Amino acid sequence: MNSDLNIAAALGVAATAAGTDERARKKNFAEKLSRELAQVVADALRSRFGGITPSSDGKGHERPTRTGKGVKKLDINYSTPDLGLGLGVSIKTVTAVDPKTKRFTKNFTRIDNELRAEAKDYHERQPYAVMAAIIFLPETACRDGTGTAPSSFGSSIQAFRHRSGRLTPRDEEELFEAVFVACYRDSEPHLGDVWFFSVETAPPRQGLPVTADRLTFSEVLSQITSIYDQRNDPPFDWAERGK
Repeated sequence: MNSDLNIAAALGVAATAAGTDERARKKNFAEKLSRELAQVVADALRSRFGGITPSSDGKGHERPTRTGKGVKKLDINYSTPDLGLGLGVSIKTVTAVDPKTKRFTKNFTRIDNELRAEAKDYHERQPYAVMAAIIFLPETACRDGTGTAPSSFGSSIQAFRHRSGRLTPRDEEELFEAVFVACYRDSEPHLGDVWFFSVETAPPRQGLPVTADRLTFSEVLSQITSIYDQRNDPPFDWAERGK
């Protein structure tokens, strides 16, 4: 497993979610897991992005941020007086299969609509802001394809690829600079281990992607940081004398 992140603790906290019925319990679990994962990602980025929220003491979750359409909440927020919004990370979770299809794809359209609105509203006001999204799925989403139908994981790459690829501040506002799908083990052994996959990479129709195509948490953080640095302090290349 190509992973340097384990979210077993986050899954454990989310499992304490209460609900008056099964639907409410699942909703509360997903919301609680998203909150815990936002904390994990913010903590990992904190050494590079001082003042990022949520803070290390858990304050500032879904910090209100000005957009082109009023104030909205952002899962992970790095803002400064000079930059305004410099980096935003949106966390989405798909935690349960649809009872009818036994697949994880039911909410992909809703999530994509949410991502589109987030990207457009933030970029409309602050076109230089870097926006990244991470969609978390159980690893079993790689194994539910039948016949020629792609797995839920494969379908997620199809669904979210067109939401990624904003290379410059002049590109479409509805795009994110980077989008990743994260697959985690939701049972033993290796409960909570996670690997990541860029939506820009070709996925297998069914089954797990090859190890070489999977990203670790550190690699995802490095990619996000690199995009931010390129946007805010791009390197300048000089020609070597005599060449």
